[in-house]
Amino acid sequence: MIFNYLTLIFMKKQILKLGVFVLPVVFGWGCISGSIEEEPKIESIANFKVIGKSLSFDSFESYENSIQNPESITKTPFTSLARLVSNEELNVNKRVLSDEQTFALKEYENSLILDILDEDGMVVIDGKLFYLDFVNKVALVTSNLDLRESLKDIHNGSDEVFIFSFEDDIIGLLEEGSTGTISSLSQSITENNRVNVFVGDNCDWDECRYNNNVDGDTGYEYRVEAKHVYQSSGIYFKLFSQAKHMKRQSPPIYSAEDTDITISWDYWYKSKKNSIGTRYDIGTRSKWDNVFEIQHYASSRGLEKYRLDSEFYVEVGGDHGSGIGGFTYWSFELFRISKGM
Repeated sequence: MIFNYLTLIFMKKQILKLGVFVLPVVFGWGCISGSIEEEPKIESIANFKVIGKSLSFDSFESYENSIQNPESITKTPFTSLARLVSNEELNVNKRVLSDEQTFALKEYENSLILDILDEDGMVVIDGKLFYLDFVNKVALVTSNLDLRESLKDIHNGSDEVFIFSFEDDIIGLLEEGSTGTISSLSQSITENNRVNVFVGDNCDWDECRYNNNVDGDTGYEYRVEAKHVYQSSGIYFKLFSQAKHMKRQSPPIYSAEDTDITISWDYWYKSKKNSIGTRYDIGTRSKWDNVFEIQHYASSRGLEKYRLDSEFYVEVGGDHGSGIGGFTYWSFELFRISKGM
């Protein structure tokens, strides 16, 4: 366990709710992206502009500054990839994304990178057009903005189009003069520049998950989905811990259900961005919600090294009900994720 005081939190909650200490408990232990045309409309907003369909950041630094002020991006009126995904969930008969794309984007749900990209998965930074392919987990980069309409159909690198893996620190590599790390999408699919080091069930070096279902006392089934992740998309990197609580009365659809969620963490990392450098923290926070996420790191630059331990306490049922037999809860610690440690 990371923190002994999680036990104290549980004891306090039981006193407040039922005035006793011995109660039924559910423990879940496990491992736990030629003709004359009208000039595009340009709208200036904060550190960037909306030019045509896309956000355009005038430098890598202004892009980084905007990441640190996410509301400046999420409140910008343009059709982002996040809005496209949301609209497709509401209008299943008017889908644009393929099943494969929808599945790939699910991994980046609620991530700022989907708010940064336009509906085509593109953004302009420092005069360069970036296209992020979430299915193949590669990014195509070009300084020729006229290639916008054809960029998604390009499968090989060239003098004009550079291809990188999502795990590459793309901005750092471009600043060093890199012309890509992948020669073609076929190379990406077969090699993917990835080393899998499994540390337990449902775990890898950059992600660990734990899911569990519990029958409730009112005919509902309750579910917890917890994870901690180092998320890479080439131009946006995020380290976070997250828990979700849901309910359903009959398969297959779950709906959100608010409850008491506590997340504790212990992390250390070294960023490839010098102004961020090395940081570490130990802490715990609680929230009444159906989704609770603690973001430990977000930047346009990747992490050189990191480790993250996360522990979760989630009460079954919230106000709607509880587990069979009375007050129950999940309490578990995910296996550590780490790189270079």
